[in-house]
Amino acid sequence: MMRGVMTGLFLIITVPVACAAEWVPVFSDEFLNEGRPDASKWRYERGFVRNSEPQWYSDALQNVAVRQGVLELIARKETLSQPNPDFVKAPPAVQASWPKQTTHIRFTSGSIDTKGKFAFRYGKMEVRARLPKGQGVWPAIWTLGVQRRHPDCGEIDVMEYVWSSQQTVWSTLHFVGSRDLPQRVRSGGFTGASVLDGAWHVYGMEWSAEKIIFTFDGMPYFTFPLDLANRPDGSNPFREPHYVKLNLALGAPGNWGGKLDETILPQTFAVDYIRIWQKQEATLGEKLTR
Repeated sequence: MMRGVMTGLFLIITVPVACAAEWVPVFSDEFLNEGRPDASKWRYERGFVRNSEPQWYSDALQNVAVRQGVLELIARKETLSQPNPDFVKAPPAVQASWPKQTTHIRFTSGSIDTKGKFAFRYGKMEVRARLPKGQGVWPAIWTLGVQRRHPDCGEIDVMEYVWSSQQTVWSTLHFVGSRDLPQRVRSGGFTGASVLDGAWHVYGMEWSAEKIIFTFDGMPYFTFPLDLANRPDGSNPFREPHYVKLNLALGAPGNWGGKLDETILPQTFAVDYIRIWQKQEATLGEKLTR
């Protein structure tokens, strides 16, 4: 409803007027409570999950814990290997799925996500983190679409790090047809000595309906135009809601992390905070008309 009043030569119309959009916080965790991550925000992954990685994702405090304001995801070599509860002894003619082939758990690590608790479409995300070091470490900050199965759901790798490129952190988009594109189009990296300095850095992205811009300490280094991921029907996995994942994987022969050097363990992927904003139109309460 509009209301107006004459004042001198002007009529003041009190209607909302859109102006510059503002960033409004929609999700954050500063990891201030000791012990387990906030269960209202995070859930655990458990088991042997993907990429033939050797670690068993555990919810034990020795693998996932908040200590002195920092989330720690810790990869360890177990002193005594434990039986894999998902192991299935398949007949010779039957090939069991990879998570069920491994008989024992030799390495454990941590992975948490916001699936079923928080998802967002478009916005700005920043994660302040400190990377582990050594052959076989594979920390990641990423998102998955809440709709459809992988890779059709879409995957946004905000940050991945492997020892084969020690001074580079990578951002990559995965979707149906992504491998038909040149790698430089679907993946970009930030390279510098600061990647390997053991200090805290902020890994981020700014995601709009047109593109995703990836940043290192606020510096843009890779942009992906969303239209490159359009499906044949015109829909797009990066114009749909995604949830957030934080994990520390370990490498193995045949995957990107590479063969693990067991002597480097334990290793910790530390996260100081995660913050997500979305744009909201600000309004002015009045505009002047003659």
